[in-house]
Amino acid sequence: MVSLTNPPPRYALADAADPANGRWEVPDGWQQGRGAWGGLVVAAIVRAASQAEASAGFPQRPVRSVSAQIVAPVLAGEAQVMVDEVRRGSSTATWTVTIASENIGAVHATVVFGDDRTGADIAHEPPRALQTLPWADVEAVDIGPPLGPPFLQHLRMRPISGLPYSGSPDDIVMWLSYPEGAWDAAAMLALVDGPWPVPLVRISQGRPMATLSFMATALIDPADLDPTLPLLFRSELLGIHAGYATERRQLWTPDGRLAVENLQLITIIK
Repeated sequence: MVSLTNPPPRYALADAADPANGRWEVPDGWQQGRGAWGGLVVAAIVRAASQAEASAGFPQRPVRSVSAQIVAPVLAGEAQVMVDEVRRGSSTATWTVTIASENIGAVHATVVFGDDRTGADIAHEPPRALQTLPWADVEAVDIGPPLGPPFLQHLRMRPISGLPYSGSPDDIVMWLSYPEGAWDAAAMLALVDGPWPVPLVRISQGRPMATLSFMATALIDPADLDPTLPLLFRSELLGIHAGYATERRQLWTPDGRLAVENLQLITIIK
């Protein structure tokens, strides 16, 4: 039972990415370059679609996937958010979300909601989490201005491998969390965008990069996550050509369940 007089703590993200009535006041202090951190944008997309789904008068279905093309930075200040239903089936509902910043179309996204399909599972050997150091054995590192972009001050990182500008061939592996709060789909899907891109690990000097395309699937119920525990993040570079990199990102629970699978197209800016 949820107590209304003593609500659980909320992530700062829950307030920072909460569009309503077609508007989103994009907060200062969450930047990654000129625009808002991509994870904050993803959270706003998921929350806008979830609000629309709830207001449609149908039973709320869990979020299954989000796909977004971030073609321009979403700047701090007021942004316009437009949500449209694409199709409602017997078990799924699909919405598009468009975000315009300073009257410029910046984001076009699709969010899919789907009923549980209990009994439709196919027996398989589940993927296994990377064997690595327990989170309690890894020192937490607070990164923020001036050493890192402002949004990193809202995350808690315990890096294991893949530090930026190290010239290393390693994948990025770390324990990752928010400071506090109860999980929801928006927070879980946003978090996978938290760490720096793998191409930054391969080089020894700074180089601007940006996510152009983001596609993620939620593979567990975020309500099943323990809010006191971090998730294990892993990212690997699948390929790079002509200034575009494809990167695979994952979030795992401490007990070895795959929570989020994410594929990104990253542009390396000249």
